[in-house]
Amino acid sequence: MALLVVVLLLTVTSLCAASAPDCKELVKPFMPEDSKQVFGKWVYVMGAGDPLQYHDALGSMRNSWIDLSPTSNNQVVMLRWGDYCFNRCILGEVNATVSGLATTFRKNLSDHKGHILQTCPDCLLWTDTFRNRDVTGRYILLFTRTGQIDPEHVEVLKKQAECLNFPVNFHRADDTTGQSLTEHAPKTNNAEAATRWRSFINVALEELCPDDKEKTE
Repeated sequence: MALLVVVLLLTVTSLCAASAPDCKELVKPFMPEDSKQVFGKWVYVMGAGDPLQYHDALGSMRNSWIDLSPTSNNQVVMLRWGDYCFNRCILGEVNATVSGLATTFRKNLSDHKGHILQTCPDCLLWTDTFRNRDVTGRYILLFTRTGQIDPEHVEVLKKQAECLNFPVNFHRADDTTGQSLTEHAPKTNNAEAATRWRSFINVALEELCPDDKEKTE
């Protein structure tokens, strides 16, 4: 009888472990069977950045959308965007090059390289790394067709972010409760450290909300 109980417990434990998705399953790249699954307009819902100054700066972007469309070159996609921050709308467009699972493009001051991850239905989950001058960073950004998302899908997104070592206190579109850009500034009297932190924040803001009047409405 005791042996039977042990066997049953081991079986249940094994089933529970198998049913819990691990990071390998949660962060699979997305390869659409039909390009229509990706092309078109997407509305920003939430996201996170890394390191911390990029995560904080993301809170300044209140709304955003992207539009993906094909070009005559099947390895090039037209990426258009509109970002609303600091009470103004910043528009832009760029050609993005697709090679295998990776997509590369230059936006504002940064060179980006990233890919789309499998996620909820009618969602587009983008994660990338980028270099801005001598600073590097990462973003994970979730878009949907409607700008809305079910709470259950948010929980999955949090697990995906954890797997990729992103913060899970996401900034959301129209989130007026976002943390201040100075909230995580180093508590120090060292003027050099404080100046360096402000410099990091300024670089992050230039990437997200550049002062480009030609692309501002």
